[in-house]
Amino acid sequence: MSGTVIRAGEPHTIRTRGITLLRSGHREIRRLKRANHTPSIHGNKVWNSSFLIMDHLTRRKVSAEEHMMDIGCGWGPLSIFAAKRFGCRVTAVDADPDVFPYLDLHAQINKVRIDQQQDSFEKLTQKRLADVDIIAGADICFWDELTPVLFNLIRRGLRSGVKQVIIADPGRSPFYALAEKCENAGMDARVVERRTKTPKVLSADLLIINR
Repeated sequence: MSGTVIRAGEPHTIRTRGITLLRSGHREIRRLKRANHTPSIHGNKVWNSSFLIMDHLTRRKVSAEEHMMDIGCGWGPLSIFAAKRFGCRVTAVDADPDVFPYLDLHAQINKVRIDQQQDSFEKLTQKRLADVDIIAGADICFWDELTPVLFNLIRRGLRSGVKQVIIADPGRSPFYALAEKCENAGMDARVVERRTKTPKVLSADLLIINR
């Protein structure tokens, strides 16, 4: 992977918001797959909801002093974007160790440094979240059993001092159940619909929770 060069206009690449991302058919992605790096928990591509969180973070104006944790990071598009755009510290977390070679590849291409942490959501304790300012996650609430797990994670994060949690989803029922659970718990939570035309026409709902 060392010395990988991605040429402008190369097939199976996405150039958006100042970063370069690779599609599943790219030669470097295929090379990792041939090396038996096969993610097992849906970390097999760049998920579209990531782009809507990127837009939100741009509006929010993340500072270089803040620490963002990208939970269920997958290939790391959110991590790459935040580190490149804002120069902030980013920790990418995923339970699947096989996503990290793809994250490493994207970090190298975009010339950024990303901290990595292999952990499930349940293992992100208040102590581990104590210096985190923003928690973000795209397409991570896809099973019913993840609703209570993410709710408890959000609650731990807010208790530890996290300023904002942003979770994006295309509209699955577990996501809406999570939003309702947060609202019923008295959190400062809202669901907003976001749209973008870059890199293509996309929409997703964002659950935004402020401390």
